Amino acid sequence: MTPPPAARPDTAAAARPSRTASWLAFAPLAAVVGLRWVLGWLQDRAEPTSAWPLSPFAGAQDPWAWLPTAGLALLALAAALLVLRAVRRRWGTRALGGLLAALWVAAALAACVAQLLHFMNLRGLAPQPQPLAASVLGSRAVAPSARGPGGTLLVLQLPGAAGPQQLLADDPAAARLVPGQALALQWSRGRWWGRYATGWQTAANPQAPASGAGRE
Repeated sequence: MTPPPAARPDTAAAARPSRTASWLAFAPLAAVVGLRWVLGWLQDRAEPTSAWPLSPFAGAQDPWAWLPTAGLALLALAAALLVLRAVRRRWGTRALGGLLAALWVAAALAACVAQLLHFMNLRGLAPQPQPLAASVLGSRAVAPSARGPGGTLLVLQLPGAAGPQQLLADDPAAARLVPGQALALQWSRGRWWGRYATGWQTAANPQAPASGAGRE
């Protein structure tokens, strides 16, 4: 058999940038997805704990509060497009491609750092000795989705809070809480930020032992 002709030097040289572009396109995304899988695996192997983030109730916020943020985002996008256009005009398409690749890698690194910080923040919860006196304002069921397992969205009035707070609890006991119910809310602070509910006691059974799940 006649051996295949050797690749021409110009063909091999042209293939190298194509392989580099493929790596730049998929490797950063693979790193983000792979890190998410590893952190999820570590979370599944850790001792199960309940920690539900406390956040301002979305229904009590200004429905137009997103407009300033959206305006700033559009301004930032317009400024970025102008910068990219200036780079292309001054240094050419190759420099523009290098800049876009650097931005893509930086975005992937930022996503990885954000995942690690969120994971470490939850792994460093600091339980607080004094429970919060909370009152149930309302609740509704939330169906499971790709973003989470669902559960019961509780709307609570907490002392010192500017407005109602909410938490999404996947504990079945949360579905039995009714408006007006008084709770002693066990909670923890994150390693760096945030407040997390870890359980509750109802006023009807104040001597119930505290645990990671709600008890009635």
